[in-house]
Amino acid sequence: MSTHVRSLVATLVFVAASLFTVTAWSLPRFSVREGLPCSACHVDPSGGGERNAYGRVYGATRLPLAFPGTNALRAPLTVGFGDTLSFGADSRTAYIYQVPPTGAKTSTFFQMEASLYVAAKVYDGLTLYFREDPVSTYEAWVSYERKLSKWASVYVKAGRFLPTYGLRLENHDVWIRQDIGLGPLDQDTGLEAGAYLGPFLLQASVLNGALQGLAMDDDTDKAIVARMEMLQRIGPLKLLLGGSTYRGGTGLLSTNQGITVDSRATIDRTGAFAGASLGRFTYLFEIDVYGNFPYPSNTQGTLTHSLQDFQELDVMVVPGLELNFNWEVRDPNMDLRTGREMRGMAGFDIYPIPHVDLQAFYRQTIGTGPGVVADVGAKEFIAMAHVFF
Repeated sequence: MSTHVRSLVATLVFVAASLFTVTAWSLPRFSVREGLPCSACHVDPSGGGERNAYGRVYGATRLPLAFPGTNALRAPLTVGFGDTLSFGADSRTAYIYQVPPTGAKTSTFFQMEASLYVAAKVYDGLTLYFREDPVSTYEAWVSYERKLSKWASVYVKAGRFLPTYGLRLENHDVWIRQDIGLGPLDQDTGLEAGAYLGPFLLQASVLNGALQGLAMDDDTDKAIVARMEMLQRIGPLKLLLGGSTYRGGTGLLSTNQGITVDSRATIDRTGAFAGASLGRFTYLFEIDVYGNFPYPSNTQGTLTHSLQDFQELDVMVVPGLELNFNWEVRDPNMDLRTGREMRGMAGFDIYPIPHVDLQAFYRQTIGTGPGVVADVGAKEFIAMAHVFF
């Protein structure tokens, strides 16, 4: 194999890893459909990751197709020692076929996720949690939850985790994650506090602001994250409304051989999200504006704003089989108006037996303008096998 070919193959694999690596979060459509917060099924009070006892029961009894003779399989798989020490896992293996507007096609199998979880309840309300994924990165945190009344509770969490922002989608290559820089490698270290007050969830975090897997912060700026959601039932209709914001600094002020270089900027991420579920139909929506504001002394930086929009419609044909449709819009530079692109996706999601999820979808990108011409016409087919417990 020539050096050029090896370089091309390595580049394609890196691109696939960047686009399709995921971190196991909860599926917001299930939360909206059931009218329950994500933490109802997960150990993490923010949702996602290892499933708790209710989440394991839900995954084993409510998700799979109902075939004659399969009732014996529809029992939750529990690994651990009661409520004191529990384990979990998520494995996602994908086949990816991409046809870019120019250049070589991609046809590859790819291990998107290989997460192992362990959660220890030291005593009621106090949880130690660890997730390791050699494909992406790790999480490690401790949380304490206290129930105040039948309808109110609070929690605090300290450690390394993914910032809580917007819809916690399991697919991090969507533009509302990929474009704004909150992907699978963006765990950060800090403190998070939250309160469940009836149908409301209020969350706030103070983080290093050092994303992309940095173990330590490289500046003195901190990131402030806030999120609010309301999940309400109105008869058979379930509604989700919320908003979130992230503000933090990036870049450095450095001097080398008498030359001072300032790359500092303030990063703003602000968005709103919503959802609705009625009968077999579940709809999700999120819109975000990302802003990069260079410091006055950063003369090389450029003020930019970008817009990302995501919509999803899920149709449950029968329990265990769903049709999924996504529509995304992004404007990578609202200040210069260099173009806008759209991306449509259609596929299905099937749970043939407990703890197994099979997915397949087709996606294509369209758009106009010089700023997006490199992506216009891209086609993708992705099939995935997800095993979880």
